[in-house]
Amino acid sequence: MICDDARLLIGADPDAAEHALEEHVRGCEGCRAFGEEMRRLNADIRRALDDPPNIGVRAARPAAPVWREYALAAGVALAMAAGLAVWLLRPTDTLARDVVAHVKAEPESWLSTYNVSADSIEHALKSSGVGLDLASDRIVYAQSCWFRGHYVPHLVVQTTHGPATVLILRHEQVKTRGDFREGGMTGVIVPAGDGSIAVLARGRGQVDDVAGELREEVHWLPEPAQLPQPARH
Repeated sequence: MICDDARLLIGADPDAAEHALEEHVRGCEGCRAFGEEMRRLNADIRRALDDPPNIGVRAARPAAPVWREYALAAGVALAMAAGLAVWLLRPTDTLARDVVAHVKAEPESWLSTYNVSADSIEHALKSSGVGLDLASDRIVYAQSCWFRGHYVPHLVVQTTHGPATVLILRHEQVKTRGDFREGGMTGVIVPAGDGSIAVLARGRGQVDDVAGELREEVHWLPEPAQLPQPARH
C-alpha cells in the first residue's frame, strides 16, 4: 500500500482497521500523524453534531442567535472538510515536507566534498533495491536512510551549480511533478517508474537538470528483504 491509498482510506474512515492499512501506518510516520489528525477532526465533528443548540430553552429569544449557532457549527464542519480535502488532494505537499525535514536532520550531508567510495554508494543503493548509472565521482555523500517506513538512498551530487541532495523513493508514487520551496531549499519531486525522485538544493539552486538526468539513470532492482527499523534514541 502506498501513502496516497492509505490517506484516502483514512480520510474516508479515520477509524478504519484494515490489516494492510494498519501495517502501512506502523511503518509510516507521515500517515500515522495524518490518521491521528483525522481522528481528532472526526471527534470534533461528532461533538458538534451531538450537542446542537437547545432550541426549546431559547424559544422566547429571537431566532437569529439560533441560526448563528447553526451557521457557526456548519462553518466549523466546512473548515474541517476543507482541511481534509487539502490533505487528500495534495499528498505531494506532505511528502515534500517530510523530505525537507529528513534533509534538515542531516546537515552534515551538505558539507561533504570528497568522493564517496564505490562500496559505500553500492551499499546505499542496493540495500533499497535501487540501481543508478550516474558516475560515482559526482557523488560526495551516500547513506541508506530510514524514511517513511523504508530504507532509501540519500545522496549528495556535485553539479555546476553546487551540491544537490537526492532521495530515491522506491515506495513513494506521485502522478505529476511537484515543485516546492521550504526551509531555504528549492526542491522538486518527479515520478520515476513505480517510484519517485526528490531533488533539493539550497537557495535557488538548479534542480531540474539533476532530476531529469536521474530519471534516465535510475532503475529498480529486485527488492531486498526488509531490514529492521533503526532503534529510536
